[in-house]
Amino acid sequence: MAKITVLGECMVELSPEGEGLHRMGFAGDTFNTAVYLARLGDAVAYCTALGKGDPFSDGALAAMRREGLDTALVREAENRLPGLYAIVLDENGERKFHYWRERAPIRDLFSQHTADQLIAAAKASDLVYLSGVTLAVIGDIGRARLKDILAYVHSLGVAVALDFNYRPALWASPEAAREALDGVVPSCRYVSLSSEDSRPLYGREAEDLAAEWAKAGAEVVARDESHAVNVHTPEGRVATPAPSRVKALDTTGAGDSFNAAYLASRLAGLPIETAVSRGHQLAAAVVGCKGAIIPTASMPVWSRG
Repeated sequence: MAKITVLGECMVELSPEGEGLHRMGFAGDTFNTAVYLARLGDAVAYCTALGKGDPFSDGALAAMRREGLDTALVREAENRLPGLYAIVLDENGERKFHYWRERAPIRDLFSQHTADQLIAAAKASDLVYLSGVTLAVIGDIGRARLKDILAYVHSLGVAVALDFNYRPALWASPEAAREALDGVVPSCRYVSLSSEDSRPLYGREAEDLAAEWAKAGAEVVARDESHAVNVHTPEGRVATPAPSRVKALDTTGAGDSFNAAYLASRLAGLPIETAVSRGHQLAAAVVGCKGAIIPTASMPVWSRG
């Protein structure tokens, strides 16, 4: 069992149920990954900020606890509501998100007290996980503090994992996003990105960047539109084929769940090929259900053993 600290935002999720109806749940890119890591047997603490006393913040906190997440790093802010997003699906299950999060408490996550708590938790962890969305929503002050924290725990030997997950609408400009991400990459042992991330940010393919970052010591998962995955490590490149196509009802959370299965496998000492295969299997289960968090019974068989 690995000990993992995950940073990010848990939002209210409205997923379509047909005829203009939506089902309410709780989700968010790193929250989804945290849930799946916990289901796969790791000890996961989630660091975020919520409101206090409202039914939506209380519901998010209850969802974390139901999934076995440690909530000691959850900050509660008076008179604030968590962010909200609604999913719109096309006929192929591809999703588009609409957000309401301008005053979400995550934007003020980093008080000094929270930073001290996070440093202590990260030092005691095997892995610290975050995403480009995390960096986007915590603001300039939060990014500066988090960059220093990650560099410090990296120097102590704690693994850091980053999923680029570039969302242009969350950033003032591609240059601002690139600067923030470039500041974190040197602290990372694991990086996940696709060409959909790398092209608008760097004007380059994910494969090219992955090869460069691997030379500096990272293990980089590079994905392309076919869903083939090539993993670059300091020892070389491991190519894996695209998985068999499955019918998608909702692609929300597919990449988040892939990351969870991949990292859980690698932290357990499994080879890259097995980690990629398990990532694909969990992602296939996720896209076969509505919403980002699937029923426990729908998890792959190997994950329940």
